[in-house]
Amino acid sequence: MFKKIIEKNFRQALKQDTELSLGDRSKYIGASDISGCLRKAYLSKTQEVVHSMKQLIVFERGHLVEDMARKMLTCHDGEWELKEQVEISSAASNGFPLKPHLDFVIYNKKAKRCSVVEVKSSSEMDEPYESYVLQIQLQMALLQKKCGPTWKVNGKILVIDPMTGWYEVFEVFQINALQKIAFERVETLAKAIVSKQCPDGEEQLYCSKCPFKGDCPAITKGIVEEIPKDVKSVVKKVAALSDAEKLIKRQKELLKEFLEATNKKGVKSDDYTIKLISVEGKDGVDINKLKKELPDVYEKYYRREKGYSYVKII
Repeated sequence: MFKKIIEKNFRQALKQDTELSLGDRSKYIGASDISGCLRKAYLSKTQEVVHSMKQLIVFERGHLVEDMARKMLTCHDGEWELKEQVEISSAASNGFPLKPHLDFVIYNKKAKRCSVVEVKSSSEMDEPYESYVLQIQLQMALLQKKCGPTWKVNGKILVIDPMTGWYEVFEVFQINALQKIAFERVETLAKAIVSKQCPDGEEQLYCSKCPFKGDCPAITKGIVEEIPKDVKSVVKKVAALSDAEKLIKRQKELLKEFLEATNKKGVKSDDYTIKLISVEGKDGVDINKLKKELPDVYEKYYRREKGYSYVKII
């Protein structure tokens, strides 16, 4: 009973927060809409989506990270001015509203400089995802138009992992070719919404979490065969255990951190023995460097590794 009350309250609170800060998202295109799968963006605006409590909690993690970013970005020297949820109104060529909401914008009016700061909650990465870059390219282009040609506009993608404490800032500069792609995707989505013609699906990093994946042509293309009921039960079990697999991995990381911090190679826990296993690094060759600097040697000793297969459930 209490869990039902919690779920009802949480859903209602999130709905109110979204309406207050972003309005009715089905009535306009946001920057995040064109950065991912356009089919998902279209269906999200034309169909009601009921997310699980688990997914809603994951979504809320993004707001918690934005609160962290606010504390990181708030400046007290007076030279820079921080603004949040900066709304920029525009429209596609057919008149459908384009209304991105920029997480943060840092202005220096004296120097006529400003930076769009897009905040993301994600695990450690070497470079930002393409979707992140495309999203901020659209934001920078619209902000540049709003500020005028005398201003210098750039961007920063602030990625935070609240689980581990890792964070990174990726500098982003305006690239005309990417901005052209971003605006073309705006036009495609706007045309689809007005004509009520769903755009094609696109395979993305988060396909497994998409509420419209069941009949997505991008995923099921060429796959029409149905499997027996007993095999279906196996699929359901594996899908249900995927979250447990992630949890186990995280718990093992915590055990590893404990052993390393206390300089222990192994410990006892009731009937269990936990050991820290160290594996030596393997010898390797920088293939790209070898191919570039010694192409004859590369050609002579090149060999293709044998492929392998694995099961992926989306």
